[in-house]
Amino acid sequence: MQSIDINNNQDPTAEKVTIYYFDDFAFDAQHDELKNIASNLVHKLEPQVAHLLRLFLASPDQVISKELIQQSLWPNTVVEQNSLYQILTKLRRVLNDSTKSPKCIKTVPKKGYRFIANVSTELPKPLADIIPTTKNEKSLNQPSTRWMWLLPVIIVCFSAYAFFNSDEPEIKVPLYHLEDVSYALGLEFDVDAHPHADLLAYIKDIKTLTISNKQGTVLFQQPSTYRAAKPSWQKEGKLLAYWQYREDQCDLKIITPQGAIAHNGPAISCELAQKPVWKNSKELILTIKQHGTLVPYLYRLTNNALIPLPLKLPQNSIYKGALNAWNDKTYYLLNHKDHTSSLIELSGRTVLNWDFPIWLATFDPQQQTIVSNDVSQRHGLIATRLDKTHYPIFSTAQGLFSSISIDHAGDMYTAIESWQVNIRDKDNLPIFSTSSIDYLPVSNALGETAFMSRRSGICEVYLHSENNVTRLSQHKGYEYVQFLEWRPDLSMLVSNRDMDIALYDRQGMVQQFTSALDQSIKNLGWYNADTLYAFDGKTVHLYNLQGRLLSSISLDAQLAYYNVYNSSWLILKNNQLFNLTELTNNMFFGNKLTDKQLANSVTLTNKQVNQFHNIRIKNNNLYWQSSWSKRDHIWQLNLATQQITKVAKGNLIWHFDINANEELTIAKMEALEGDIKRLTTVN
Repeated sequence: MQSIDINNNQDPTAEKVTIYYFDDFAFDAQHDELKNIASNLVHKLEPQVAHLLRLFLASPDQVISKELIQQSLWPNTVVEQNSLYQILTKLRRVLNDSTKSPKCIKTVPKKGYRFIANVSTELPKPLADIIPTTKNEKSLNQPSTRWMWLLPVIIVCFSAYAFFNSDEPEIKVPLYHLEDVSYALGLEFDVDAHPHADLLAYIKDIKTLTISNKQGTVLFQQPSTYRAAKPSWQKEGKLLAYWQYREDQCDLKIITPQGAIAHNGPAISCELAQKPVWKNSKELILTIKQHGTLVPYLYRLTNNALIPLPLKLPQNSIYKGALNAWNDKTYYLLNHKDHTSSLIELSGRTVLNWDFPIWLATFDPQQQTIVSNDVSQRHGLIATRLDKTHYPIFSTAQGLFSSISIDHAGDMYTAIESWQVNIRDKDNLPIFSTSSIDYLPVSNALGETAFMSRRSGICEVYLHSENNVTRLSQHKGYEYVQFLEWRPDLSMLVSNRDMDIALYDRQGMVQQFTSALDQSIKNLGWYNADTLYAFDGKTVHLYNLQGRLLSSISLDAQLAYYNVYNSSWLILKNNQLFNLTELTNNMFFGNKLTDKQLANSVTLTNKQVNQFHNIRIKNNNLYWQSSWSKRDHIWQLNLATQQITKVAKGNLIWHFDINANEELTIAKMEALEGDIKRLTTVN
């Protein structure tokens, strides 16, 4: 048995082979398409999954080290250990391969992986016998067959079961097959299908609204200076509502299928907007994120009236969005503190419950079900009936579901996206890569980087030190980590977990306690080596390392951040950034600030303070991130000279870090791919 190692300079993927045959599969290496010859089913693989398969097929029956695979998939980049596992899992899933009884990929302990299936570049006789040889069939080697042999993927669903009564008759579960609607390079997402007409709308590459028919033929495209989002077709007519993010506002646009302006809605101060829901031809339910919270409004086209909806929320629950369902009635989706979800009416009456968080949901009029994400959060879809019975619809190894829409025929249109988050240095070179859907790096003077990585909704804290990655947290829930900061002596880390506060050393978690704040945490960190603070927009709490509350200060402000290096508070209030040596209760009420305190402040623009987050302080320089027209900006303020500099800008900057030498690294969503797919029932 031969072994391939990192010291071998030859890239095994360099061979110019177009089609590989193995087991029951044909792999089109040029187009990243894997075909099961026996069933005629096809998968278009993610780029990294396809690259890994090429690596195996170019060196069959040879042990390939983890180091070589990592260097091949992520050249000159340090990656999480889990990144390779994620790519391997996806590849094994599409090959129907098992780690316990492998037929393709065998794990060789402490050495790497070996591809054990027989590989050929010529069609084997047993496979040739089962391929139809009709007069009009084209060869897989012909470029024109790239998409023509993309035939339906048959999704085998398990039988649904009755939730309450096992004696009830078994529910007939529909089977679905998958096909491409759009497959151009780039990102297509935010899809909406017209209920009756042959019309689709989706966003192409962030700024282009696209209207097509349901076969994917583009009918109209409208590029924009601003980001476009969340198109929504009128239920009976053919008007299309969508959002544009302009500066710190959300502009509601309504157009015809030909792009003519039918209505310009109000410009609404917002941070984010959800998909508009047409209540009728003259009214929409608008869901808008303001001051960190999603808020529902009724909007009337006739008089531009924007009316807050009196939605009754249970305690410790947050509103996530609206949808039309049974009898064309509008319902409201809630997520709860215990990480469950429910669907309610405007009165507050609960209609459905789920025992995991729901973030993606729509209504299937044919099956009379709510179609939503499953417990995996982003890799699978399930259907839930009004009687609470449910069944799986589809799961994917190709990416993540990001939007879904269903027309009156019951055809589902969904966007499946894939991406990679790269950490880049000051020269824009990748130094760390993750397949996580979020990332929060914070480095220290020792050259270590702590970070949060989030997969399937679960946030974990890791430490990258001396080229090793150690997982510090061991959580199973969905608590979200937004803040991560080193102790002044670099011996510990603090993070939030939703409303809790967690402490870690280099081996793992050492303490977790409640923040005892009334609202979501806006910031937390170290007051000194033995004291922590947390701020929710109204109150600053101070705690000892055991979690005991030491003191509370009433403070109505946009931001409170303690600069432990010069023992001062940075307070943002009404676009003024104050540098204060101490805080007092309600200090911004009346005339409590001294002339010296007022003079020692900096005025920031709306562009600089909009969605102010990701604060870093290095060498008396304050760094932070803001968003303007949904474009991300990173700023630097010299606290001594009060000079402000823009240091970076771009789309989809998730987080950034500043190392001890004040070198900027950026965590940016890259390698973006997204296609619109259709799921139809099999008769």
